[in-house]
Amino acid sequence: MTEPKWLKDMDRAEYLEEDFAASDKSRYTVSGIDKDDPDWLEKAAAKTNAASGDDYVKLDCGLLTVNQLNWMLRNTIGELTFVDDNNQFLWYNRPVDEQAKMKAKRVPAQVGSSMGAVHPHIGEVIPAAKKVVHALRHKQAGHDTVYMPVPTGNLQELILHYYKRVEDDEGHYVGIYEWVQDIYPLVKYFCETTGQKLVIDEDANTGATYRNNSKPDGHTGASTKAGN
Repeated sequence: MTEPKWLKDMDRAEYLEEDFAASDKSRYTVSGIDKDDPDWLEKAAAKTNAASGDDYVKLDCGLLTVNQLNWMLRNTIGELTFVDDNNQFLWYNRPVDEQAKMKAKRVPAQVGSSMGAVHPHIGEVIPAAKKVVHALRHKQAGHDTVYMPVPTGNLQELILHYYKRVEDDEGHYVGIYEWVQDIYPLVKYFCETTGQKLVIDEDANTGATYRNNSKPDGHTGASTKAGN
């Protein structure tokens, strides 16, 4: 992924201290259940008498059943996940189509696992994930969001990982919300709707990775039409 400069400049020794074993305890941690138990969700739900099915949930600005929440979130554009302040992976919006290929692969058995168990221990995967978590936990350089595009060299695809610091009503860090989506279809729709197009900016000092091995889309191209 492509990192912003402020993230690249972080102290490696500092962010590697993030506890990806989730060995601490959050105020909402469900204790007494192995985090890596593939049945963690069912066991934790039973232990907490969690609402389910047609049970109503009073939200800050609405009243929905658990079923309604699930249906809405499963049909929301993009892949969503939530990790708490103890680095425990607690939720993702499982696709409606069980055969759909996710851009950031998750499976139900991972729910409840630590961040260390969810991420593969290959190369810089764990250090990179720790860097993002640590940055948002401490609002590094004042930032509460991280945009991480995945270079593909394809001008008709831009997979974006968007990470957002989540706070409680008092401003305390409670976790991270992640949204993963190919944003090209949104850009394409914008251009088609507004009558604009995309063209290559030869003077740009960014974006070379995305232009490699690809040709611009002649119909949606990269700036506005002349005169707009």
